[in-house]
Order: sequence, then structure tokens, then C-alpha cells
Amino acid sequence: MKVSHGIVLLGCVALVGAFWLVPSAAGDAETDRQSDTLADAIAYPRQADAAGFARAALATPLGRSNGFGVLEATDLPHDGPRDPMARLVWRIHHERSDTGWNLGSGTFDACYRVEFDYYGTSSGPSRITCPANAAAITPPPLPRRDIPPGFAPALEAVLGRLPATASPQEVRAALASGMPAPPVDPETRLTGIPPEVFVQVRGSDVGVALFARTGVEDTDCMMGRRAGGGVRVWSLSARDQRMELPCSAEAALAAP
Repeated sequence: MKVSHGIVLLGCVALVGAFWLVPSAAGDAETDRQSDTLADAIAYPRQADAAGFARAALATPLGRSNGFGVLEATDLPHDGPRDPMARLVWRIHHERSDTGWNLGSGTFDACYRVEFDYYGTSSGPSRITCPANAAAITPPPLPRRDIPPGFAPALEAVLGRLPATASPQEVRAALASGMPAPPVDPETRLTGIPPEVFVQVRGSDVGVALFARTGVEDTDCMMGRRAGGGVRVWSLSARDQRMELPCSAEAALAAP
């Protein structure tokens, strides 16, 4: 029995020694915290694809820092909302001093893999060994799709200049010539996408709705109306849109 205890003890020591010799993926509590915070931050608003998650990550304070890079943005085949739809791998370059119990190198790269489904993170962020010689990627920018503030006075002016009676075609032609072109984004140098235009005419009254889909679930809406000789232009607030108020020319005419 004494011999067997000794064998067991020696075996345990060997296992412990082997545990400390097995290399693990680089990272520490700080890079774990940063990755968890980042994954939560980009999980909502929902993104349409992996490139959208990558853009969201690079737009955060961590993503804009010199030590951060997205190494992989992959769309995953999926059927339902609980299936992983996108995978990101990112790298955090971390500076560390050799003091106290910290016996590692002064700097290290920590890499993490995380997958997202429709509702948020489905797995990770998990530490992984950084891919060899992996270069950071930058997803292509997208043009803006929101309704610029300058559209409100322009829409009011167009409605105010309409003749006493106008056909829907005439209203559309007046909007096409009187509304400004979407501006060029100074960061991406891409021209914005114009909103959809909806028109309703009822006698001398005119209703107009401008609708833009700015994200997977987010929208922008501006409505205008000429009724009884008066002109009014307004936008639906985020609260209105969450309440699913319609963005339509009919709703513009029916508004109080």
C-alpha cells in the first residue's frame, strides 16, 4: 500500500508539472474583459452580416486603438435565429511590465474568436492561438442611408410651391427637382443613398413620406403634408418607430 501511495503521489506531481508545461493561448484578465465588453457592445443593434459586426467593432474605442485588429470576419450558413450567422476573430496587442508575479514577456498579442446569432453572441469570446502572420482586415465602408437634416426645409419648400391641384406625378417631379442630393460622407467619401419617396394626393391635399432603412431593424422617416393651404413637415422619433407607427403618405395625410 505504501508503494502504491508513492506511485499515486508521483503521478500527481507529474500531472501538475505537465499542466504548467502545456502552452496556452495568450491573454489575461484585462484582454478577457475587453473582449467581453466588445462582444456585448457590437451584438446590438443587430448586423446583417459578418462585415457589419467587423465595422461595429472597429467603430468602438477599443477598435479605434492602434493595438486592435480584426483578423477574420466570416459569414456562417444558418437557418434559424439561434444558429450562428457570423464569426469574428480579433487581436489585442497588450503591453505588460515584468513585475511581481508576472513572469511573461513585456508585450503579447491576445486573439479571440466569437460567434453571433440573431440575438447576440452564441459562443465566445474565447482565447485562441493567434493565426501566424495574420494581417488585420478592414471591411469596405457602406454609404449612409439616413435622412439628412437639410431634407426637412427642402421638403417644406417643395410642398409650399406646389400648385393648388397637383397630380402624384407632378408632386414626384417637384420632389425630384427640389430635394437636395444626399451628401458625401467625409470619412468614407461615399454619397449617401436617397430615401424612398411615397406620395398620396387627395383633392388639393398632398401627403409625402420619405423612408430610409438605416440598419437591420432601424429606420428613418420624414413626413410632410399640405392640407387646407397649410404645410407641415415632421419626423417620426425613435419611440414612434419602436411603436411601429406607419411611415406612409397616407399616414401623413391622416395625421392631426
